[in-house]
Amino acid sequence: MTPLPLPLELTLAAMVVTAAGWDVAARRIPNVLVLAGIAAGAGLQIWLRGVAGGLDSLAGFCIGAAFLLPFFLLRGMGAADVKLMAAIGAVAGKGNCVVIFLLTAVIGGILALGLLAWKGGLLRALKNIGYICWDLIRFRLPYVSHPDLTVDSPKALSLPYAVPMALGSLVFLML
Repeated sequence: MTPLPLPLELTLAAMVVTAAGWDVAARRIPNVLVLAGIAAGAGLQIWLRGVAGGLDSLAGFCIGAAFLLPFFLLRGMGAADVKLMAAIGAVAGKGNCVVIFLLTAVIGGILALGLLAWKGGLLRALKNIGYICWDLIRFRLPYVSHPDLTVDSPKALSLPYAVPMALGSLVFLML
């Protein structure tokens, strides 16, 4: 974990808080916000650290996208969430992106369990995890045999994932 210079900290905080607000209010994250975050992150990294910063930003972008891409491909997460994590990586760099992802995963898991307990969907979620694992073990896409297991299913309880990403990023900045 490498401390970020103040301009990168401010950029990261502004981007994730704005994205979380959009995700809660409209259940979407505007591409212009993500693109601005990527451009600002890469530009600041290059300005502050030269070529090494640019390469770190590019690696963070790729790692951030790679972490969430499998969930998008399995239709368990929206593309905007993948793009936002890639933008977080572009701003924070590769090593910090890993830390932010881990914080996000823990916070997201806690929030998801809380949502499931509040809405009464914990047992159904455990069954769905079983269906998903069983299909993946058999090299089948879970959403083919269980179409209601997609993020856009009307039956799905969904969490605006920009919120855990924002919280994970802000906790990182406080550490």
